[in-house]
Amino acid sequence: MIASKYIEVGGCAIHYLSREGTQTSNPLLVLLHGFPENAQTWESLINVLPSTLDVIAPDLPGYHLSSPLNRETDYQVPLLITRIASFIRLVKEDRDVILLGHDWGGAIAWPLAAFHQDLFKKLIIINAAHPSTFTHSLKTSPLQREKSQYIHALIDDTAQQTLNETNFELLKRMIGASLFEENTEYGKALIEDWSEPHTLNSMLSYYRQMPQQVPPLNATQTELDDLRVPEVFIYLPVLLLWGEQDDAFDLSVLDNIEHYVPSLEKHFNKSASHWLHREETDWVAQKITGFLKL
Repeated sequence: MIASKYIEVGGCAIHYLSREGTQTSNPLLVLLHGFPENAQTWESLINVLPSTLDVIAPDLPGYHLSSPLNRETDYQVPLLITRIASFIRLVKEDRDVILLGHDWGGAIAWPLAAFHQDLFKKLIIINAAHPSTFTHSLKTSPLQREKSQYIHALIDDTAQQTLNETNFELLKRMIGASLFEENTEYGKALIEDWSEPHTLNSMLSYYRQMPQQVPPLNATQTELDDLRVPEVFIYLPVLLLWGEQDDAFDLSVLDNIEHYVPSLEKHFNKSASHWLHREETDWVAQKITGFLKL
């Protein structure tokens, strides 16, 4: 059974879903969702993961039922990392922790695992580019720069107004129109989230507070050279699951990733898109189970 819970972390109420397994010694899998979703995106996966695993899935700060942060700058990645690390320390008890992130959850999970390696046993990433290889890809790959141009629409001063006036068409296209055409409960919950001004503003703040913005399509070589490639090394065992039909990432974002992640296991799904965990849930669960040796 999946329970809904809250915990306060640094003045922010974090809502999370929790499923406890059958043993008191179970390891804990923490699932971090991406944009523009919420923790409900994980429910199908949680339901097929083995009962020898405890699972917690928070709504990221400012998303869905988690309260917004006080300042726009609180959505900067280093501060988000600190807050999520505090959340995990509060809920982990004495359990070993495996961290899993998708999309923005992955953008947080990569550096979170890098700078708090003592907190985790393993890391799992689903379609989320490593910050070092992503930046290098932006510098060198015109295709990746093209795929990332949607970010400019999300950081524009009129983004929130435009999304509302267009009935969130951009977000619907990003996440998969079938969720809304079929009138799913999850699709309706997302529309409710996006229609709440404070929630949508918080979600867009993640993009506005990115450490480096995506260069325009007509970027000069000087602008590209100015992009700083961060040095983010992770020495934990890492499982990377990737849907190859990803509209957000070109495969060049994975070039040279073993330099930064030497203990890496990779699996590719040729038919799945960016939303691999929803499209191929059983496949993802199988890979996770094998990686964790459950």
